[in-house]
Amino acid sequence: MTLHEGLNYLGLCGALVYLVSYFLLQAGYIGGNSKPYISLNVVAATLVLLSLYASFNAASAIIQTSWILISLFGALRMYLMHRRIRFTEEEQDFVDRQLSELPRHLARKVLDIGIWIDGPRGAELTRQGVANGRLIYLKDGLAEVIVNAKQVATCRPGSFVGEMTVLSNEPATATVRLTTNARLFSIDCEAMRALARNEASVASVIQTSFSHDMRLKLQATSQHVGIRTLTANEQVQP
Repeated sequence: MTLHEGLNYLGLCGALVYLVSYFLLQAGYIGGNSKPYISLNVVAATLVLLSLYASFNAASAIIQTSWILISLFGALRMYLMHRRIRFTEEEQDFVDRQLSELPRHLARKVLDIGIWIDGPRGAELTRQGVANGRLIYLKDGLAEVIVNAKQVATCRPGSFVGEMTVLSNEPATATVRLTTNARLFSIDCEAMRALARNEASVASVIQTSFSHDMRLKLQATSQHVGIRTLTANEQVQP
């Protein structure tokens, strides 16, 4: 392979990296301000710029050089912005549990659309059949999950309440009532839907957190139903 051919291959690789990064952006796998997107653009522009050694083009060289400089500027801006972001202790706990895959500035956006509140024992967080206007994160305390007047599970610290309907605005599938005093993070559902529409990475991470939370709840529900069935069988034994 000659030097000229090798440089042409570099240019083709750079074009491929450009296309891959743009596809990932449009598909919602990465964000426009994310480290992966910035890194891919720097790599792509560098490869194309090196390929120009074989056949120099001033306009292309200016574009690729500018692309690299702008990407580096974006990376520096993100770094400085992230350094200024601060979380309280309970905010950091929430981020670590549920938003660890999000960049700090996007986690900050999620936190900014919610409020921390204290929930008294007996308070209803959702009511079956009624649309719930807020997504609740249970930091401390316990809550019972009731379907058709029967307790089917218990929500424990670190779990969401209302995650099944927050993005669809459908009626709640269960009533959730606090059985202890609790510390809660309450997020407005409409604000969450708007943020998820505007930030693909937020929607992806939130959906992943919801799916993980739902699996844990289903396991807890199965165990709860099994215990209730076992207790009922023991009561009818001669």
